[in-house]
Amino acid sequence: MNHSSSAAWRLGPVSGPIDPDVSSRIDVLRIILIGLIVLCHGGRFVGSDVPFCGPVVEFVLTLINRGFDCVAVPLFFCISGFLLLRKLELSPAAYASLIRKKAISIGIPFLIFNGMWIVWIFTIGSIVMFGSRSFLLEAGILRKLLGIGTSPINYPLWFLRDLLIIFFFSPIFLFFYKRLPVTGLFVLLVLWFVESPASEYSLCGFAFAFYAGGFLARRGMNLRDTAGWDKVVLPLFLVGSVVVGLQPWIGLDPYALAAVKKVYQMIGVGFFWCLSRYRWMKGSALLHSLASFSFFIFLTHEPTVSILQSRLIIFWQPAGTAS
Repeated sequence: MNHSSSAAWRLGPVSGPIDPDVSSRIDVLRIILIGLIVLCHGGRFVGSDVPFCGPVVEFVLTLINRGFDCVAVPLFFCISGFLLLRKLELSPAAYASLIRKKAISIGIPFLIFNGMWIVWIFTIGSIVMFGSRSFLLEAGILRKLLGIGTSPINYPLWFLRDLLIIFFFSPIFLFFYKRLPVTGLFVLLVLWFVESPASEYSLCGFAFAFYAGGFLARRGMNLRDTAGWDKVVLPLFLVGSVVVGLQPWIGLDPYALAAVKKVYQMIGVGFFWCLSRYRWMKGSALLHSLASFSFFIFLTHEPTVSILQSRLIIFWQPAGTAS
């Protein structure tokens, strides 16, 4: 009786392998999304270090930094949910194994690539646009190492911190898949809009994207034959991108802008997935080769980007829209 009652609440993994076409598209998206993140962080201080050269430059920077790049994070969470939650079992043993593996594969790199720069700053010196000794002492060394209540010293690694938090709650997602799959998706969507009404990013938003990825896997959604999506998703994303790029002139209040950006992110996830079906992308040998380095590039792109940017500005000051 005990065995049957304990088995009743368990949820097994999805049977069968991932479609090779879907797997190939996920592979190339990894490096493309990392490229967008690097591009975003490279453009953080362009507006302050280099005066805007007219409305064209401002539109392009807003479109890239506040538009395209903001789709990368929710799509990463969606892909992570698709890959993890399709094969994870709702059982204590599976959960313990998950936490142990992720602590090693994500937690240790997170600590190493935060700790090394803390040591660097205290032994070698400050890094322009990244951190200084006084900044570390004021913020708290342990807090900046672990990213508790603040961003880690290697600030892009907040993504890994939040991903670990989402992994921690994965049994809740599996429970919803078993009992109330659609309700779980709706609840997380509502929480995303309610929890952070003035910001497009939040843990609930990441949880929604992660859950949605697992939902697609658990429902056996056909993610291979998506050509029919193009006529809806591509125009919507184009219109949304123009709206985001024109934000400096439209002047939406923070709440309306956040709501628009959340809808834009959901459409953007579909856009990049539609884009990945084209052979020039999913069949690119270069992108597949680079994809194997995507995690390393993510871990090391800061403060590399900050150092290169601060050095470049010394020798080259863009003048005019084209440059």
